Amino acid sequence: MSGEHGFFRGDRLTGHIAIGVVGVLCAAAVVFGVGMASAKYHLADVGGWLASSKKGELVHVNGLSGKVDGKITLSGSTGHPMKVIQQGGVVLIVDEVTHVVSRVDPAHLNVVQGATYRGAAGMQVVSGSGAAYALDQVKGSVQRLDPMTLATLGNPLGLTGPIGAGAIDARSVLWVPVPADGNAASVRSGQAGQPVGIGKTGDDLALTIAAGAAVITDFTTAESVIIGPDGTQMKVKLPSTVSEAGRGTVMAPASTDGQLVPLLAGGSLIVLNSGNGSLSSVSLQLPRHRLAPPQALGQKVYIPDQSSGSLLVYDAATNRMDQQVPVTGRPGQLDAFVKDGLLWVNGPDTSKAVVVDGAGGHRPVQKYSPDVPGGANNPIPKIGNPGGDQGQPKSGHRGNYPRLPRIPLLHKPDPPKVTPPGAPSNLRAAAQPDGSIKVDFQPGGGARTTGFRLLTPTGLTAAPKQIGPGGPDYTFTATGGTCGTEYQFAVAALYRNGGHTSEIDSAYTTPTLSCTEPDAPSGITGIGTSQGAHISWQAPPGAAAKKVSYVTEVDRAQSINQTYSNGTSITVPDIWKNGTYTIKVTASNAAGGKTATVTRKLTGPVNTYTIHNGGTATDYSYIWAQADPKSAVVEKIQNANSQSVQVICQKIGAQYSHTNGKAAFSGKLYDNVRHNGHVGYMIGYMPNTPHNPWQQLAGPAIWEC
Repeated sequence: MSGEHGFFRGDRLTGHIAIGVVGVLCAAAVVFGVGMASAKYHLADVGGWLASSKKGELVHVNGLSGKVDGKITLSGSTGHPMKVIQQGGVVLIVDEVTHVVSRVDPAHLNVVQGATYRGAAGMQVVSGSGAAYALDQVKGSVQRLDPMTLATLGNPLGLTGPIGAGAIDARSVLWVPVPADGNAASVRSGQAGQPVGIGKTGDDLALTIAAGAAVITDFTTAESVIIGPDGTQMKVKLPSTVSEAGRGTVMAPASTDGQLVPLLAGGSLIVLNSGNGSLSSVSLQLPRHRLAPPQALGQKVYIPDQSSGSLLVYDAATNRMDQQVPVTGRPGQLDAFVKDGLLWVNGPDTSKAVVVDGAGGHRPVQKYSPDVPGGANNPIPKIGNPGGDQGQPKSGHRGNYPRLPRIPLLHKPDPPKVTPPGAPSNLRAAAQPDGSIKVDFQPGGGARTTGFRLLTPTGLTAAPKQIGPGGPDYTFTATGGTCGTEYQFAVAALYRNGGHTSEIDSAYTTPTLSCTEPDAPSGITGIGTSQGAHISWQAPPGAAAKKVSYVTEVDRAQSINQTYSNGTSITVPDIWKNGTYTIKVTASNAAGGKTATVTRKLTGPVNTYTIHNGGTATDYSYIWAQADPKSAVVEKIQNANSQSVQVICQKIGAQYSHTNGKAAFSGKLYDNVRHNGHVGYMIGYMPNTPHNPWQQLAGPAIWEC
């Protein structure tokens, strides 16, 4: 059985993906205990689809039990690497060898659709929020798809390739990083939207969808731009370790269920809160293994270790590394994603996978199990601690012998060696809204310490000065930093070493700024003045301490006027046309910025001017309904030179030539005036406005209509 869907037109193939549907796949549905593919099945609501590339299978796993409750065998895909795209009720499978994209029918456990993407080695298919697209990442083509039939919808869009991996936010907007242009392209319903500037041309960009919002990170400049649901933008400055890590080495997840976005730059783990822009960073002792992008779930960050086939676990609540979670137990690819409040980690070329819940509990998955339910848990071995003892000297025998003289020692014996404690670990530094930096840590093991102190850069002060060996809180606060400067800290563990105090120092923290980005401005107003558009706003809390500056943008009809300002108001002389404007004011400092957006109607001032050039006392001067002497007459004014009009605005209209034939009385400029309750247009040489020549717009003294 075969069928056809929309093709790319032959005259549009240049730089785009050629899509042709090759027919419905002949896929065999294999149901545990059931042999009829036409039967309907109820799969777990909290579940996920996992690929088994070795067998060419797709299994559905109950997320609460970790047991397989459905399986599909994909014809012709045995041994092929596959990508699974699952969003809402749509499940797509991409065979990365044949480039066949198929849709799964969960109700019947079979494949009902197939489409081939020819010549698309860099092909990516994205689906979500009722939308689907095919992207050629090499050539930069974006083609809208029907998420149910995979048919093409409309013509493809061309971006500057190569492009980054795209994703769809909660508003059904597709976001695509375009490094060649230094921006993020937006596409809604197949139509290109306004791109968002991120960095410079050629910057290393990546996209994460966090809680439905787009977060674009520029690894070159170490900045993240968070695009809110209403289109507002928040820019956050990241630690310099991100830009220093090297191109292509910083890792970020494609999506997260919550607002936390973990970034892995070498041994530094940076966690960005996309809701409020806050940051925390910690230097971790990670193995030199092949790691995959980190995933955030609850208070924990999970890092797939593809060299060992396990998950490295960092607990942000306790600031320590937890016991690793075994997945496959051997080197190989690990695919990890968060869905339905669960972390799914799959070894696509093995029989094993793991489901992790929000509390950190994990359930192993046996994908090859022929039974329902299947999969037995493997115990985690425990390790013990060695011990030891020491003896006591015995008393000497005392007899009736004469006492021997005491022989003085020539030197004192060496004091016993003291084993130093373990160095403090997991130092985590986070800037606070008040400009301080909070540094917490975990004490090392070994010999008992006498306390801990914070090693600070010159000019900074730590509180408390020392923390006792028993805590209970292992947190210092450093103050005195300069906003825009990065600082690093270490913690020293103090201990008694003979007759003096020694210390052992931790590794240094990730470089951390001493300030956080300000909140967005509030109370934005705009009025028209004879000097231009006057924009004012209220500063966010703590603006002075945070060294806040502002960027003002006024947008109308594709024309953007951008002005920088250090105060809380500015007059833009280039704006002097009546109309509705979008006003954006961004408050920013070295840590980033937040933008407030309002829509305001701006109109210029209305002033009264006398009439001149009105002829004799018996002559008439005219006010027309339009800026055209052929339009209807609103009012005839006799003896006009003795009267005044209110000039509202000016407009270029139809050509007017006086009967006297003089060039000084010919032109296209009209004043929109009010006189005796009538409103209309008067030729521009009549009102005695302070502008010469009268044939040109006077703005901003008199605004354009």
